[in-house]
Amino acid sequence: MTDLRSLKTLLAVVEYGSIHLAARALFVSHSTASRQIKTFEEHYGTTLFDRSASGVVPTGQGLALADFARRMIAESELLSDSFGNYSRAVETITIVTSTGLGQTVVADAINDVMTTTDRVQVSIIDTTSLEAVQVLKNRQADLCVNFSVPGHDLVSVPGVRRINHAPSRNFAVFDKKHPLSQRATVRVRDLIDFPIATLPSGNSARIRIEQAVRAQGQVFSPTIEATCPVLTMRAIAGTTMVAMMAERTIPDNLAEAGCTAVELDDPGLDDRSIQILAADPLRESDGLDMMIKSLRRSLALQ
Repeated sequence: MTDLRSLKTLLAVVEYGSIHLAARALFVSHSTASRQIKTFEEHYGTTLFDRSASGVVPTGQGLALADFARRMIAESELLSDSFGNYSRAVETITIVTSTGLGQTVVADAINDVMTTTDRVQVSIIDTTSLEAVQVLKNRQADLCVNFSVPGHDLVSVPGVRRINHAPSRNFAVFDKKHPLSQRATVRVRDLIDFPIATLPSGNSARIRIEQAVRAQGQVFSPTIEATCPVLTMRAIAGTTMVAMMAERTIPDNLAEAGCTAVELDDPGLDDRSIQILAADPLRESDGLDMMIKSLRRSLALQ
């Protein structure tokens, strides 16, 4: 097997000791990374990683395949360098987004494009929702995928064009043994007596949660602040902590990690949406058109 994308995934899993963290680093979905590793194991008829709750460890066969992967990737890069005209034809598309959306909506779209063409290279800028729009306005990125920002009508902002948007519900994520894990829905007042894990300051979701907690007469003081949903989920497993996450940022290995998600149905939380924005005027580019179409498809999978 000589699929370079799959070989790069294999090396990332060896490096990070986790399929989830490797997928995040490569901006592919967890299911894609898992499938690539499983395909290798089926092709070679052997186990490449020993799996446990704390991560994965390469077997002897896994280390041997990792050595092969390094050689293949290095030789491919040397060959690409020799094709000067071809290398210059590769187009770079820059997307500004948050870590959570980068791991889901954006990762799925990138994977879709990469299976269609090898003439597109993607650069990711990871930042908060509030800062992402400014990055786009400054034309430091071609596209922005983020959550709607309270009090900002981005449709009329100069230099920004809204391509698409879709609603995104709020959820509380618990360990399966948490006292609230069997509820159909929860409200913010149900959560404030438990330790909270959420996003750092400056994120639109964090702003909404702070407002809802203050409306209950409480001071918002999170125990964990993290941008990565995978790490947050691993931190709350086996505890009474509550993580607040948006619908599309919840890791797809939730049940495997011993956690569950319950919808946050609270009048103190505004409706949210995920939006795809482009720098206006939009530059002419076949690669950019492909990425926009893939992002739209990914967003429609909610």
